[in-house]
Amino acid sequence: MIACKCSAAKQKERADRIAELMPVYGTPLTADEVKIFRTSVPELVAEVHKGLVKPIDVLHAYGKRALKAQEDTNCLTEIMFKDAEKQAEVCNEHGSLAGLPISFKDTVSIKGYDCTLGIAMHAFKPLQNDAPLVRLLKDAGALPYCKTNIPMTLLSYESYNNIWGRTENPHVKGYTPGGSSGGEAALLAYGGGRVGLATDVAGSVRVPSHFSGCYTVRSSFGRIPRAGNCTPTRGQDGITSIYSPMTRSFDDLEYVFKAIIDMKPWEYDYTVHPIPWREITLPKKLKIGVMYSDGVVDPSPACARALKQTVDALAKQGHEIVTFTPPSPVDALRISTQLILADAGRVATSQIAWCEPFDKGVTKFLRIARLPRFIKKIWAWLYLRIKGDAVIASLLNNWNEKTMPEHMDLVWAREGYRAQYFSAWKESGIDFLVTVPNATPALPHNGMFDSFASIGYAVMFNLVDYSSGVIPVTHVDKDIDALPADFNLKRLNYVAKGAYRNYNAEKMHGLPVGVQIVGQRLEEEKVLKMMALTVSALKDIGIEYELLNEI
Repeated sequence: MIACKCSAAKQKERADRIAELMPVYGTPLTADEVKIFRTSVPELVAEVHKGLVKPIDVLHAYGKRALKAQEDTNCLTEIMFKDAEKQAEVCNEHGSLAGLPISFKDTVSIKGYDCTLGIAMHAFKPLQNDAPLVRLLKDAGALPYCKTNIPMTLLSYESYNNIWGRTENPHVKGYTPGGSSGGEAALLAYGGGRVGLATDVAGSVRVPSHFSGCYTVRSSFGRIPRAGNCTPTRGQDGITSIYSPMTRSFDDLEYVFKAIIDMKPWEYDYTVHPIPWREITLPKKLKIGVMYSDGVVDPSPACARALKQTVDALAKQGHEIVTFTPPSPVDALRISTQLILADAGRVATSQIAWCEPFDKGVTKFLRIARLPRFIKKIWAWLYLRIKGDAVIASLLNNWNEKTMPEHMDLVWAREGYRAQYFSAWKESGIDFLVTVPNATPALPHNGMFDSFASIGYAVMFNLVDYSSGVIPVTHVDKDIDALPADFNLKRLNYVAKGAYRNYNAEKMHGLPVGVQIVGQRLEEEKVLKMMALTVSALKDIGIEYELLNEI
């Protein structure tokens, strides 16, 4: 019962911290603050360097909007404005991130603040040290000012937990901003910040960016510091969790990623490869592969439209467009989901009190994983032989808590899949791959109960550890993105049914839709360059993504 009282206590702590802030945060935006909002990160940092803008003024501006975002979306967890104000007075005003307020996913360790992960047992246990990533950003002049909401297991495309409650999509109420970095996406999309840092183990920065309308690049392992932070799935390294930046604009994303690399992150964190920033010049004519479908869940009309618009824009620039068919996406989904939950969620759920409700999709997944094996074997056989559904049959056959030999076999299978993917990419001769980040736009709350297995477009690139970014392209349009009249849910496989059960273009009207740009492992600079090229190509055909709450 004590554990279940933590929610009210932590929320009161958050409310008290907001109430104790300087009165300036409750005042309307000034003309100077409006100007700050209209200034990109590289321009803003340059103005701080010249002494034209003070870091404290930047903090006040974004602090005001962050609090408004909190009121409307419930995206914030730890309020760190007071310490950020102190940091603003002593920050490195000549650093590459001078005076820039930066938000963090709740998993990031920041001295003096909890890393609750939305779990009661971690509440009121402030961290004693900053994580290496936080130290690096502070050394560059940044101002950590808040942390953002997550799902308590980090294993969902929704962001809900018993401590902080549910985060809303800032575009359409009743829909999730994504997960597990949903609070971060909601804050940035709303306009309560320009830059945040978050993790991705199965699409956790890319899917929220797609659901909410942000920019991100999921880097390969070893580019961005990750040590010293918190996770409910400690020891899970079959599919590595990667820290990556999320931003409100593409220019901000490219600038911040370079700023982090230029700070020599390998001198802060032993997990980082000593790879300096590499300037990239792309060929005038690229060969671009397109994955129109992963063969498990076809993209919904809204997502297919965004992909087509992107491909058409690139083709108009003279680039060669080819269809890319990856090695079995079902195998990628099977191997990755088993590796992520090889323990059937034992470690994550061991930290959760009996009275703490968590994501319904995760609950469903864990119940299946913990069923006796013989029941799943029968279930899989029935799906295959009676319904002809080879997709869910393949997954059910192996959704079990793994023994050590079974886990080792999975790691071996992962390496085998990576080798196949590497060969398929090389044989195709493509420079980049373009696809959707997810089969559908944002889900309604509790939609992961149906869509818990529909993660293939994102987790595939975690499995192979490829650099992959997301740019927002358009918004769902109720008039042109409806399902065709002859659409029949019953004809789909189990995973696709779950994805499409919540697709409704009329209710989703206005939700963001993005595309995913993929390069090979450790090709972050190339992917960023391709993202820039894609944004420019879309603009040339009249498609320019409209940000929410742009001033």
